[in-house]
Amino acid sequence: MHRATLTPMAIATALLCLPFLAGLSATTYAAAVKSTEIKPTDVQQSLSLQEAEQLAIRHDQGLDAAQTVRDANASAARAANQLPDPTVSVQLANLPLDTFSFTQSPMTMTQVSLSQMLPPGDTLAQRALVADAKTAAATANLAVKTQILRREVGRFWLTVYRDRQTLALRQQERTLYRKLLHSAETAYSVGRARPTDLVRLRVRLAELDDRIEQLRGDTAATQARLARWIGPRAEAPWPSALPEALTTLPQGDLNNQPELNALRAQLAEARAETGVARAAFKPQFGVQLGYGIRAGHQPDTLSVGVSMSLPIFTGERQTPLLVAAQKRAQARQLDLDNRAAELHAQAEALRQALASLDRRIHGYDHDILPQLRQVAKIAQNQFGSGSGEFTAVIDAEQAILQGRQQRLDLMIDRAGRLIDLRYLLENPA
Repeated sequence: MHRATLTPMAIATALLCLPFLAGLSATTYAAAVKSTEIKPTDVQQSLSLQEAEQLAIRHDQGLDAAQTVRDANASAARAANQLPDPTVSVQLANLPLDTFSFTQSPMTMTQVSLSQMLPPGDTLAQRALVADAKTAAATANLAVKTQILRREVGRFWLTVYRDRQTLALRQQERTLYRKLLHSAETAYSVGRARPTDLVRLRVRLAELDDRIEQLRGDTAATQARLARWIGPRAEAPWPSALPEALTTLPQGDLNNQPELNALRAQLAEARAETGVARAAFKPQFGVQLGYGIRAGHQPDTLSVGVSMSLPIFTGERQTPLLVAAQKRAQARQLDLDNRAAELHAQAEALRQALASLDRRIHGYDHDILPQLRQVAKIAQNQFGSGSGEFTAVIDAEQAILQGRQQRLDLMIDRAGRLIDLRYLLENPA
């Protein structure tokens, strides 16, 4: 059996590389076990997702406009079931044109009349339902806009979080490659590393510097967009961990989703409009009361009258309007059913995607990353003993960093799906 022997050159190389390998094992792998998240310089001043959402809701002008519309509809609803204003008329009758005398003819009379129109059927009650439905729709629309804003702010917040965590990984990677470069230069001086190893590490360091600068620019750009709502707080540090809202499944009922509530309110409005159109088949009544002052010594007069509309041509007027109202109500019902089916499908797709992401993250935590660390340890030991290549050490370390980046990407993807699921299940009202 042939037994391998260590040459003096291999022993010297091993002694030179042992301090680096020991430091690499104590720092790089300990960091790999931990989360890839970085800690802000001041936790108390960090910008939480909840604070970002609250600031955005407080300062968004679109929400202010939706609230104003809602208040306007609520104010209009208070007058929806009121009778039309009464009408006062003044009339001078039978005035002689030859003398224009008010006392010449006993038929000359000044009359004051008061009249009130009564809308047909239950028109007033149906109009009240229409107004209430418009208020409900405006309220639901405000909730929809709030949810959309929260989702948009959440995505911006998560983008900054992702860029900062990726930046931390790239900085850790740059530190690692600088150590590897130092070790490679030492190994090259004793003939254990190739020139291509040195060039490869230097190119990687240059690429990392470029990537780090790009991440800083991307982060600044996203923070600038987020500053639209939260102002200077967009420059605050970010928390070191994802908030509970982006790690746990949200609770809620999809049937209470604001979009569906808005469509239900629009359906109720359309049905009430159908009631108004149906009431138009009934006659409209009017009541009139008049007081007349006669010329000379003639007694004053009192007159009372009732008027009634005659809806006798319903085929030309009322029926087409009723059919149109019914068609609009049917369209609203179809819109509601279609959107409900779409949202249910989206929610189920998100749940399935989240389950898959959970399994993949579990695989990285319990299989992929531990095995990559084991491979790196073996490569270090082999190189330290003189039986391995320095290239294998580089490849093993790079594989660990890529694995950590892929795990971070999975966590960010999962958090993004939770933002979308929150939009579907949570109701800000």
